Parts: sequence; C-alpha cells; structure tokens
Amino acid sequence: MSSRKLTRSTKDRILAGVLGGLGEYLGIDPNILRVIAVVLFIFSPTIILVAYLAAVLLIPKAGEEKPIIAKLELEKHAPLIIGLILVIVGAGMLGSAAVSSIFWTFKPGIAATLTQIVAASILILVGLILLVPRLRSL
Repeated sequence: MSSRKLTRSTKDRILAGVLGGLGEYLGIDPNILRVIAVVLFIFSPTIILVAYLAAVLLIPKAGEEKPIIAKLELEKHAPLIIGLILVIVGAGMLGSAAVSSIFWTFKPGIAATLTQIVAASILILVGLILLVPRLRSL
C-alpha cells in the first residue's frame, strides 16, 4: 500500500498548486489537468471556482500537515467566508449568463438569462455586504 498523500504542490504551481499536486498524486502531467480545468471552466465556471476554492481550503500544502481550513477560526470568519462564496457563485452565474446571452440574444432563452443576471447580481450584492466590513477589519 502506497503512503502517497494528496497535497498542493509548492514547485509545480500556477495559482495555489492544486492541479500540480493532483498531477503529482495521480502521476499525470499537471498541464493536461490544467487544460481540462480551463475547458470545464468555460462550460461551468461556478462549479469549477467552488471546487478549486474548496480544494485550496481542504488540501494541505506540501510539507504541511493541516489544510488552511484547519487553521481558520470559522466562527470568527463565517460571514467573511459566506460573503466570499456568495460573490464567487454570483460571479460564476453572471459569467455563465454572459456566455449564454451571446448564443441566445433575442431568442426565447433571453428571459432565463435576465433572471440569471438578476439572481447573480443579488448574490454578489449580499456577498459584498458581508465582505466589505470584515475586510476592513483584517
């Protein structure tokens, strides 16, 4: 049985080392994973952003035992985390609506796109209301 452990890479990283670490763990070239991630991001940005952020929080950096989330005082930073998640989800929805509006301009799908834009804007606004006061105190 192998004692390999999934960690975020410190030597093969572009953002936080998630895909570099996953590539090392699986024995795959991380660039292949990056291309797959970009393609998936084009089709579903919200899911990829949330999954990447979750990986950053839950997978420890190489050489460390605990992930970032274990170091956070969740009770103290809960509004900050919730606000950040709302902004990311809203931005992903907004990006998705922008892409779909390119294909559906002046067609039957435009009402759904407008609804998605309004919902995304509300999420971003609520997220910013939660974020801004907390960011000033950091």
